[in-house]
Amino acid sequence: MTTEADAFSIQLLDEAKRFMEKGSVGSTDERNAYLHAALIVGFSALESHLNGIADELSTRPQTSLLDNSLLLEREVKIDKGEWQLGREKFFRLEDRISFLIAQYAKRTPSSYAWWSDLLSGIKERNALVHPREVVVLTPADVERFLSAIVDSLNDLYVAVFGKGHPSFKRGLQSTMSF
Repeated sequence: MTTEADAFSIQLLDEAKRFMEKGSVGSTDERNAYLHAALIVGFSALESHLNGIADELSTRPQTSLLDNSLLLEREVKIDKGEWQLGREKFFRLEDRISFLIAQYAKRTPSSYAWWSDLLSGIKERNALVHPREVVVLTPADVERFLSAIVDSLNDLYVAVFGKGHPSFKRGLQSTMSF
């Protein structure tokens, strides 16, 4: 992943934090719109970061073809008698995170305090992206979900790179002022 892509991942996370900040004030319609945006953009930031981690790990010589299948979201196929990566095959977000935690932190995801909140956030994000009923979010819900995203990213960075996420110390405070 490029420096530009890394910066974009951090920008998305900062945007989600700012939307969350704005989601705690204003009219009901404003709050709902900002909370929805915070949740969607927050999970986009998480996926963007995961893609960056996956790109980095996929270039390491010790990374197996099967690992690269999950990291790069590609199916494994046989071509001319040899195993290769094939077309896109999307994996669940929680499966990709579980893989990274198990492989690099040597822990189960459920051993982290943020895991259940992250799963709840994914469920709410999915309900919002694929609505079948009204999705009602509170500022406390979105704060909990974004905290889980920030904490999971930091723990993933520590596991994979040996150092925390660059913006972890800011917590949920955005640097944006829109």
